[in-house]
Amino acid sequence: MMNAKSVEVPNYVLLDRAERIAPELLPSESGQNCVAIYGFSDKQPYDAFCENSELALTPYPLVKGYLQNRLEAAGDTILIVAIDAASPDQTTLDAATMQSVLVAMSQQSPLVEVTHRLTRDDPSNAYRVEECGSVVPLRLFK
Repeated sequence: MMNAKSVEVPNYVLLDRAERIAPELLPSESGQNCVAIYGFSDKQPYDAFCENSELALTPYPLVKGYLQNRLEAAGDTILIVAIDAASPDQTTLDAATMQSVLVAMSQQSPLVEVTHRLTRDDPSNAYRVEECGSVVPLRLFK
């Protein structure tokens, strides 16, 4: 795709105690399961997120082994990484599949293609997930 958007490959996650933080996703009407985590390309983006969060967050490297293990256990679940969010309540987020992030990391690519867009639903404080270029929104489970 010539018009595909690319972003920097995430290298970090933020932990709340021992858990990776993640955006809350709306339930899917189709029954398709999706799981997301926040990923950050560098210190500046995760510092901005931490400043806008009430949680006591700790940065931790996003490692290939974690991604590989999640992918192996995923079944038909779509796994995505929301990249460089500025706050936990940002209106829209760019995201890439964990598979594409793993490939980019393995190939030492500085960029990964955005495959999904998360849009905040104010009444629920959760995100609707859409595939980029998709006509039909993908509404996903919490």
